[in-house]
Amino acid sequence: MGSLPGCRRAGLRLCQRQTRDSRLPTGHIGGTGADGMDRRLRRTTSRASRTAAAGDDGDGMYRQSAAVRGIRWSMLAVIGRQGFQIVGALIIARILGPESFGIISVASIYVVLVTLLLDQGLSAALVQRPDLSPRAPGATVTLNLVMAVLLGGLTWVIAPALADFFSVPELVLILQILAVALPAKALGIVPRAVLARRLIFRGMAVSDVAGAASGTVAGVTSALLGAGYFAVVFQVIATDVVAAAVLLLAARGPAPNVNLREVLPLLRFSVGVFGVNALAYFSRNIDNILVGRYLGVTSLSLYGMAYRVLAVPVMLFGQTVNRVMFPVFSRTSSDKALVSANLLTSMQVLSMLVVPVMVFSACASPLLVTLVLGQDWVEAAPLLSVLAIAGARETIFFIAPSLMRGLGRAGLNLRYEILATVLQVSGIVVGLQFGLLWVAVGYAVGGFLLTPVLLVIQSRLSGASVGAQVATIWPAVHCSIWGAAAYFGAGFVDLPAGLDLLAGLAAFIVVAVGVLRLVHRDRTRVFLSRVATLAAIRR
Repeated sequence: MGSLPGCRRAGLRLCQRQTRDSRLPTGHIGGTGADGMDRRLRRTTSRASRTAAAGDDGDGMYRQSAAVRGIRWSMLAVIGRQGFQIVGALIIARILGPESFGIISVASIYVVLVTLLLDQGLSAALVQRPDLSPRAPGATVTLNLVMAVLLGGLTWVIAPALADFFSVPELVLILQILAVALPAKALGIVPRAVLARRLIFRGMAVSDVAGAASGTVAGVTSALLGAGYFAVVFQVIATDVVAAAVLLLAARGPAPNVNLREVLPLLRFSVGVFGVNALAYFSRNIDNILVGRYLGVTSLSLYGMAYRVLAVPVMLFGQTVNRVMFPVFSRTSSDKALVSANLLTSMQVLSMLVVPVMVFSACASPLLVTLVLGQDWVEAAPLLSVLAIAGARETIFFIAPSLMRGLGRAGLNLRYEILATVLQVSGIVVGLQFGLLWVAVGYAVGGFLLTPVLLVIQSRLSGASVGAQVATIWPAVHCSIWGAAAYFGAGFVDLPAGLDLLAGLAAFIVVAVGVLRLVHRDRTRVFLSRVATLAAIRR
C-alpha cells in the first residue's frame, strides 16, 4: 500500500534520502506527498526489512515491510471478526425480532463501556512509549485484573438500577452474568498491546478470528435452541475466553506482577487517551442511551441495527488502518513528509473502499433490510440510509485520532473529542424531539459539521493541505454520486423482486467505475497499485 524502499528517480526525494543510509528506520507505507500522489510503486522488500518484521522492540528497528504486512494481517483479522459478528447478529436478529433484540442492544452499551474502563488508555501508552520497562506490561495486567474484579462487583450491585433506567427487568441477570466473566476480557488487553508494539499482527488476527468464530457459533446455536436474548451472553463470553487464550499464547504472557510503580510513567499519556476514549464513548453511545430510555427497546433495536451499518466500515476498514497507523505515526513523528504521505494514502484507501459501498447501501436500504432481516425490520430502512452516509464520513476520518495520539498530541485529541461530543449530542437531543429518524439525522449532521475542523487539524499536524486532502477523497465521492443516480435510474425498469436489487447494483458499479476511469484515471491507478502492493508482499 504505497511506495517501498528503493524507489527509482521518479519516486519521492524522501526515498532517495533513505537509500543513502539503509540503517535509517523507515515507516512510509504510502507513496504520496502533500503535493500529490506518486505514480510508481515497487513491490520489493529487503532482507533487512524481512528480518525486522519479526518484531519491533521499540528501539527504532522499524521497517515498512512490517507495516505493510501488519495491514494485511489486520485486514484479515477485522474482516474475519466482523464477518462472523455481523452474520451472527443478523441471524440472531432475524430469529428474535426487534423487541427481544432490543434487550441485546442495551447490553451491548454496557459491554463497550466496560471494555473502555478496563483498559484506561494503558494499552495505547504501552504501544506509544519509546522506552518501556520490561516489567511494565506485567504490572498493567495486574492492574487490569484488579479493575475487572472491581467493575464486576460494581456491576452486580447496580444492575437493578440500570434495568430500571431502561425499563428492562430482564437486563439484571444478563449484566450480572457478564460481570462475572470480566477477567477473561481483561486478560486479553495487554497481550494485544504487546503484539501491536512489536508489529506482530498475526497473533492478533488469529485471536480475533478465533474468538469471533467461537462467539458466533455459541450465540447462534443458543438462539436456535431457544435461549432468546441470553444468546448474546454466550456469544460475548465465548468470544472473550477464546480471544484471550490465543493472545496470551501469541504474546507469551506477560505474566502479572506487583511492580505497580512501573505503570506510573504510562499514566501521563494514558490519562489523556482514556479521557478521549471516554468522550468518544459518550458521544457515540448517547444516542443509543437516549433512544433506549425515552423511545423504548424496540426503537433502540431498530436504531441499533441501522447503527451497525455505520459501525461496519469503521471497524472493517477504519480499524484495520488505525491499528497499524498508530504505531507508524509514533515511529515517524519526526519526519513530516512521511506523516503527510501516510495520512493521504490512508485517506485515499479508506475513501475508495468505503464511500461507494455505503452510498449504495443508503440507496438500496429498503430492499436490503427486507431481504436480510425480514419484513419485521422494515422501519429500520430510513435509519440505515442516513447512518450509512454518516458511517462513510466517520470511516475516512477515523485516522485522525491515530494521527493525534501517534504524534503525542493527546491534549489536542481530548479538545477535539469535547467539541465532537457537544455537536453530536446537541444534534441527537434536538432530533429526539421529532422521532427516531431525526435522531439519526442529528447524529449525522453533527458529524459533518466536524469535517472542516478535522481537515484543519490534520493539515497542521501533517503538513498535507486541506485542498490535498479533499482532492484525495473526491474521486470516491464523485463516482458514488453518479453511481447513486444510475441506481435510481435502473429503478424505473419494472423487474421482479430480487432482480431489481441486482439490476441497481450492476448499474451503480458500471457507472461508478466508468467515472473513475474517465475522470480520475491517475488517482485510480495509484489506488489499485497500492492495493496490489499490499496483496503482493510476501514474508
